[in-house]
Amino acid sequence: MDDSVARPKALKFKEPVVDVAFSPAANLVASSLITGHVFVHRYAVEGNQRQTRGRPHKKSCRSLCFSGDGSLLYTASKDRSWQAMDVETGAEKMRVAGAHEKPLNIVKYVNEQIIATGDEAGCVKLWDVRKNKPAFSYSEHVDYISDMVSHEPKRHLLVTSGDGCLSVYDVRKAKPFQVSANQDDELLSVAVIRNGTKVVVGETDGVMGIFNYGQFGDITDRFPGHPQSIDSICKLTEDMCVTGSSDGLLRIVQLFPHKLIGVAGDHQALPAEKVVLSHDQQWLASCSHDHTVHFWDIGYIYAGESESDNNDEANDEKESDLDAQAVAIRISKGIDDPDDDDSEVDIDGCSDASELKPSGKVIDAASSSGDGNDSGGDSNNDSSSSSSSSDGEEEVDIDSSKSDADDGWGSWGDSDDDAPAKDKKPLSKSEQLTAKRKARVELARPSEKQKRTGRSAFFAGL
Repeated sequence: MDDSVARPKALKFKEPVVDVAFSPAANLVASSLITGHVFVHRYAVEGNQRQTRGRPHKKSCRSLCFSGDGSLLYTASKDRSWQAMDVETGAEKMRVAGAHEKPLNIVKYVNEQIIATGDEAGCVKLWDVRKNKPAFSYSEHVDYISDMVSHEPKRHLLVTSGDGCLSVYDVRKAKPFQVSANQDDELLSVAVIRNGTKVVVGETDGVMGIFNYGQFGDITDRFPGHPQSIDSICKLTEDMCVTGSSDGLLRIVQLFPHKLIGVAGDHQALPAEKVVLSHDQQWLASCSHDHTVHFWDIGYIYAGESESDNNDEANDEKESDLDAQAVAIRISKGIDDPDDDDSEVDIDGCSDASELKPSGKVIDAASSSGDGNDSGGDSNNDSSSSSSSSDGEEEVDIDSSKSDADDGWGSWGDSDDDAPAKDKKPLSKSEQLTAKRKARVELARPSEKQKRTGRSAFFAGL
């Protein structure tokens, strides 16, 4: 929290503020009072301007919310009615009187056709705004409805109640999707985080309970730390939110890993009843018992997120450049790409597995280097090979400086440069290309040499 940052001035009212909401499309903020009055202000750092003022309800206006495009403002009251008003003119567009048997606690915009309401007795209703009639009515809860949040990808409405349960409703069905076990504490607030994989709820004992989405039977994680109740949760990012607590502090909390980041605002020990985020993610607005709506700067959170994203993109670009350079070097040297699916080289670096089979000849390293003759023409060595193998299998000396021409490696890497050329068996052009390809692959894949036991000694001297 930085008090030196310029921000819109606080909105001061004569009566207590019950709820506050930002427009999703413009710099407008709506406030509802305990007297039933509703105000809409255009906020700015240079100054605030009142746009509309009215009293749509005779009793306390307990909840309000904007439509998806920001053109309508929905309000719910203790007088058991809810209504929609035009944001620009303040004119009433529709009204439903006696919507519930008990006073309403909350109204929530779900989509263009559905509005959700909840009352003091735990009843939840989904209203079809085209007919001004309830589409579904649910009565799973036995205590007041405290908060609601719509999860559009699943077409779900998540509801918390004072009876300690979280309920999830598919807005297309008449029966609840799932109801959690009683958490032995009142649930006051709810938010969906982590790209729809987690649901966090605020409890009266200051604990944040976390559900796995789709597994609402019981919480899977808890984050204690708030000294008093968590009355409101406002999502900032997929792993960060702001909580409004009864001790008056607006805390920035990170989840996964769980830790307290800082304090966004302070109501001087008065309960923070509601905290919301502006459409441009620049400001928080909160209300308390001081008859005031306060604005708090929160843009620095998203500035840090953007900087982190830019760093990640820069790192990705560096890695891409390095990969491109590696490819360019490999091409310039004529080295085949070992990851190329069109390559004829298998995982062991040989084009044909038969090339790894024993050649049927034993190479005497001492004699071959001494006389310079091709080991393939020495019949004495062949006979000694048969007698030296105890189990009847033939062995190939792959550590010899001069190997048989049929081993697939040709003259590459031979150490008998002084031997007479007439004694060497010349390789065909295709055999030379094959030998070079294998050698280049081995150089391009040094990690594979460590996996092979036979040819590792050969490459160790390169």
